[in-house]
Amino acid sequence: MGLKRLIKKITKPVAKVLDKIVPNEIKPFLPYVAAVAPVLGPQMGLLGNLTKLQAAGAYGLGALGAQLAQEGSEGNFDVAPIIAAAGTGYFAQPTPGGGPSGIESLKLKVPGGEGTMGYPELTFGERAQNLGIKALQGTEKFFQQGQGAEGFLGTTKALTTAAAPAVTTQITQDAINTAQQALDDYNAELAEYERRTGEAQFASDEARRTAIRAAMIAGNHSEDVISETFALLGLKDGGVVKMKDGGIMDLGGKEMDLRGGGFVPIGKKERADDVPARLSKNEFVMTADAVRGAGGGNINEGARRMYETMNRLEARA
Repeated sequence: MGLKRLIKKITKPVAKVLDKIVPNEIKPFLPYVAAVAPVLGPQMGLLGNLTKLQAAGAYGLGALGAQLAQEGSEGNFDVAPIIAAAGTGYFAQPTPGGGPSGIESLKLKVPGGEGTMGYPELTFGERAQNLGIKALQGTEKFFQQGQGAEGFLGTTKALTTAAAPAVTTQITQDAINTAQQALDDYNAELAEYERRTGEAQFASDEARRTAIRAAMIAGNHSEDVISETFALLGLKDGGVVKMKDGGIMDLGGKEMDLRGGGFVPIGKKERADDVPARLSKNEFVMTADAVRGAGGGNINEGARRMYETMNRLEARA
C-alpha cells in the first residue's frame, strides 16, 4: 500500500466526521481562518505557552482540518497551505517565559571567535551558515512583528503583513484547485463526446482556457490570479496569437495559403476556432459537419467532393 493511500485511510474518516459536524455556511472560510490563526493566535494568547514545534504542529493540523471539513473532501488535502500555516506558527510563536528563542540564541561565525563579520578567514561553509542564521532570525522577526506593535492600527497592520504569505498561499491553492477541476470537467466532456461519436478529438488549449476562466470567474478569482494560474498550468498564452500590431502568424510551420479556397486540415479540434484565417468579401466557409456530410461521413471524401464542386462552380463564373 502506497503512502498516499495509507494517509487517505486515516484522513477520509476524519473528513466524514468534520463534514457532518461543521456547518456548511462556515466551511469556505475555514482555510483562511487557518491561514491567519498562526499570527493571530500568539497575539491573543490562544495556545498559551506552547513550544515553537508544538505551535507548528497545532496550526498545521488546524490547516489540515480546515481542508478536510470541506464539502466532498473525501480525505484529500493540499500540502502547501499546511506547510505555510505550520511554518508561520513556528516563527510567530513566542518562546515560553519570554526568553530568547532557539533561533535568537544561534551564534554567527566570526574570524578568531570574536570581531566583525565578513573577513575572508571564514570558510565558504561558515559564511553560508551565517547567511542561513540571519535569514531565520529575520523570518522570525517578520512573523512576530505584531506582538511588538503599538496601538490598534499598528498591531492590525503588522498582523496583516505577517499573515499575508499564508493567506496568499491559500488563495493560490484555491485558484489551482478551481482550475484543475474545470480542466478535469472539460476533459471528461471531451472523453464522453469521443465515446458517443467514436471519433477521436484533440483538445484545444484555448478551449481549456475558456473552461477554466469561466469556472474561476464564477469562483470570484481576480484577473491577476487567473493569469497566474494559467502560467502555472502551462496555458499562459493558450495558443492564441495577438495581432493587434500586425505581423506574421506562426502556426508551428503549418501556415497555409488558401487564397484560392480549399480544405483546412490543421487545428486541434472542430469548432475550437483555433486556426487564424483571413477572408475576403463574398467568400463562403463551410462547417466541418458540412464537409463530413458531403463525404457521407468521411472527411477526406467530403473535402475531395467539395473541391470538385468549387472547381465546377468557378468555371461557371
